[in-house]
Amino acid sequence: MQARHRPFSGSKNPCTARSSRHRLAARAALGAATPHTAAYTTKHTLPDGKNLELLVQKAERSTSSSSPRPPLLFVHGSYHAAWCWQENFLPYFASRGYDTYAVSLRAQGGSDPAPSGQSVAGTLDLHASDLATLVPVVQQSSSPADGGSGAGRAPVIIGHSFGGLIVQKYVLSTAKSGTPARPPAPGAAPAPGSFPPLSGAAFLCSVPQSGNKKMIMRFLLRDPIMSFKLTWGFIARSFATSREACRELFFSKDLPQDKLERYQKLLAAASPTRLIDLKDMDAQVPLPPPPAHAPPAFVLGGADDTVVDPQAVKELASYYGTKGILLQDVAHDCMLDTRWERAASELEAWLATL
Repeated sequence: MQARHRPFSGSKNPCTARSSRHRLAARAALGAATPHTAAYTTKHTLPDGKNLELLVQKAERSTSSSSPRPPLLFVHGSYHAAWCWQENFLPYFASRGYDTYAVSLRAQGGSDPAPSGQSVAGTLDLHASDLATLVPVVQQSSSPADGGSGAGRAPVIIGHSFGGLIVQKYVLSTAKSGTPARPPAPGAAPAPGSFPPLSGAAFLCSVPQSGNKKMIMRFLLRDPIMSFKLTWGFIARSFATSREACRELFFSKDLPQDKLERYQKLLAAASPTRLIDLKDMDAQVPLPPPPAHAPPAFVLGGADDTVVDPQAVKELASYYGTKGILLQDVAHDCMLDTRWERAASELEAWLATL
């Protein structure tokens, strides 16, 4: 691949093996799972010097339309990493003419590990600020559809689960399109209110703007045993050792056993450090209404999701003034689940309207 396709900061060999056992396990399992040679791994360096893993799969230009398509930046949720998008969504959308990018957030997947003794990767604000440094780089990296020079359109960010809540926080801090940029000081992240604009924001099985407490209470009233399993699954990471727990939390009953075993290994290796500071989140939710200049939004959920229930999907859709889509027979990990292509197809149809 030509050097112009690798604008991100990094070493000459972006696929260098990580020293961490977790990263080696995840990389090995991913290599076995994804034969898509068009994808590559690089890194994005943050203002504080930490590196984020970034998986990139460029569009198949022969499929591109004459109108420029926005690049897609995928953001994972808790106990996941960039790998969860590479299995299906990156090749799917790249084959349809979209430049695709999937980031591993701080201390997740192949990103730099957290310092010794740090149990939480970051706050909503910190993760959103990290994305604000990545968005303009993705835009600059994405070539116009006609092959000309210069940056393409602003990205669409797609967030899953708690990653969706981080994207919601990002949207609250975006600048109006056309507003003169306020470049941050050298070595500093963009200030809230000046985050680069987006072409759109999509939320797949996302935690709503009110957080997860209401959902937990609804699950508790509806099914106390399942509520306990859900809570224990996330607190004690039972999904990492129990295939039954892994299936109950993230997947449909008919996901093939070999895929379940492979995904369980990837999930167990992806997040040695908890993604979000929950005390900080509880202090911030419910989030304030989105700004008038918020980008178009897309909200999708699964009827069989044991983590984010249909009421939460409806709540988030109402928050953005749109109609949510609820897919039957789809579980929480809609990008990996048995019927992942239904979720991808719905997202693709929305993207065509931007």
